[in-house]
Amino acid sequence: MTLQRYEIFNKVIQLKNISKAASELHLTQPGLSNAIKSLESDLNLKLLNRNRSGISLTKEGEKIYHYTLQIEKMNEALMQEASHLNGLKTGTVNVGSFSSVTGNWIPPIVKKMQEEYPGIEINIHEGDYESLKKRVLTGELDCCFNTSADNSSLTFIPLQKDELFCIVSNQHPLHTKNEISVKELSSYPFIKPKKSWDDEIIGLFSKYNLSPNIKYEVSEDLPIIALVEANLGINIRPELVLQKEKTSKRIKVIKLKEDAYRILGLCTSAEPSHATQVFISVTKELYKEDFQL
Repeated sequence: MTLQRYEIFNKVIQLKNISKAASELHLTQPGLSNAIKSLESDLNLKLLNRNRSGISLTKEGEKIYHYTLQIEKMNEALMQEASHLNGLKTGTVNVGSFSSVTGNWIPPIVKKMQEEYPGIEINIHEGDYESLKKRVLTGELDCCFNTSADNSSLTFIPLQKDELFCIVSNQHPLHTKNEISVKELSSYPFIKPKKSWDDEIIGLFSKYNLSPNIKYEVSEDLPIIALVEANLGINIRPELVLQKEKTSKRIKVIKLKEDAYRILGLCTSAEPSHATQVFISVTKELYKEDFQL
């Protein structure tokens, strides 16, 4: 068995599509399919389910995937260690992110990395809080932006407090207010982010033994803001999400009376690679603030 077969197998699982994986790996689709079949033959196991809905792992495949990821990760770490010993900064960092960080923080980070460490490639993968942490745990990602670690196997590096604000339409009865309490919000129709996107909001209401009057559940920031603009509900959003909305004429951003915020930081494995350590260092240089939790 060769390392390339493991890399092919991992890429197919991550993209859930053979043609996309073949294109990204610069292989023909038949060549990639043959590599997967050879791997299954060598292991005497069926690893993938192929049907109209796409590709998924078999139970055996799930267990094998854990090892093929680790093999690929160890090979990458080996190459980075060799480069480090030779005084070079090279490697690949797979970074997990979500829209507000991707739109505001990632461009300056990547630009600085390209200028100072051109030998390090940065790949960005978006997801929700929970899925990103799981992918760091499995080794698919080297690190991810998040709001907590929630697992002893992960290290959390806090960077900034991101204040939470209430947003309402300019047609909403609350639009004249400049400050409001969480208790006052609980009676109005609320647009809630879907599970794994709503940690800070659920935590805020729970802290004061309140429950939002949920009207809609939406996962992405832009649809949430669009629903608020249409006066179909109110919402609570972090400041980083509202960079542009603070100047919008269609939305009123209202400060909360409570001390409400999310902590933005980086989740990493216990032993990040050299390239990942460089990425962490650059990120801290750009965005690390001094504050007390």
